[in-house]
Order: sequence, then C-alpha cells, then structure tokens
Amino acid sequence: MRYSPEHKAQSHENILSVAARSFREYGGDTSGVGTVMKKAGLTKGGFYRHFESKDDLFVEAVARAFEQMGSGMVEVAKSAPKGQELRAMIEHYLSPRHAASPGMGCVVSALGPEFSRKPLSVRKRIEASLDAYRERLLPFVPGHSREEKVEKCRLLFSSMAGVLMMARLASTPQKRDQMLMQARSFFIKSFAER
Repeated sequence: MRYSPEHKAQSHENILSVAARSFREYGGDTSGVGTVMKKAGLTKGGFYRHFESKDDLFVEAVARAFEQMGSGMVEVAKSAPKGQELRAMIEHYLSPRHAASPGMGCVVSALGPEFSRKPLSVRKRIEASLDAYRERLLPFVPGHSREEKVEKCRLLFSSMAGVLMMARLASTPQKRDQMLMQARSFFIKSFAER
C-alpha cells in the first residue's frame, strides 16, 4: 500500500517525537527500533522507509530534543524580568520538576555518556545540534565578547547537566532537591549575578 507524502512526513515526525522522549527516558541503546516504532503505532518493518540506520534516528531524535530544550529555555528567559533571564534559566534547569522528567528534559544529562561512545561521524552531527542549541542561549549569557559568552555558556550548561545527572542518582527526593538547591545557588552567584 502506498501512502501520500504527507502521511509519510507525519509518520516521520511521530517517530522522531517518540524517539526523542524514549531515548532520553530509557537510553538510546535500551530503546530499540522495535520499541520506538511500536510506541509510534507503526511496524518495525516500516523503519527503513524513514531512516537509513538507528544512528540516523538517534541523531535526528537528539536534534529534536535539543530543539525542544532550546525553545523551552528561550521561553523561560523571555518571560523573566529584564536582567534576570539567566537566573530564570538556571532555576528552571536545576528544578526538581526537570530532574523528575528525564523524558522531556535535558538530552545531555540523559544521554551524555552514550554520546561519547558513538562513532565520530555521529558525534559530529550531535555536536552540531549542541552548537545550535548553545547559539540560542547566548543572548542571555553575560559577557563582554562573543568568545567570553560562548566560554561561559559551555561551562555553565555542561556543569548543570552533570549536576542534573547526579541529582537523578540521589536515593531520596530530599537529597536530590538539596543537591539541586545548592547547585542553583552556586551557579546563580557564579554566572547570573552582576
């Protein structure tokens, strides 16, 4: 049976949405093609009509996750009072709600260790998505030059991803929340206060 190009595009988008969430929630290696296709309401056999390989799906799903994260962070920044944009982003990122929602949260904190084990060609494509994400955040990062802003952004967001990953390991919600609170305070003082 042949489907229209619109149907194929809609199915492709559905697969990406499901994969972006499933990979962050369960890991890219755990969420196999069959699992993703089943959650998308499609058969495993239809996968290759949309993607050449699981690595291609992984890269596109990660790009989708970065796009979603970027949109969310920009929204948080734009809704903050003038001069408080970065503080609001830090508070949002290091919130208990974000820590409790890996499937909808930061793709770096959820999949960072997996990224490092991917082939170089895949890592380069992921790095391009990370760079695009970072570009969206730069307007809200203080600095006297573009280079200084990029340096601060790299340090801040990779450090927060590590904190978020470790907070998710905490054995109790109280320990998790304490770790997040301490990190919020540190990063706000170090990066957002002028």
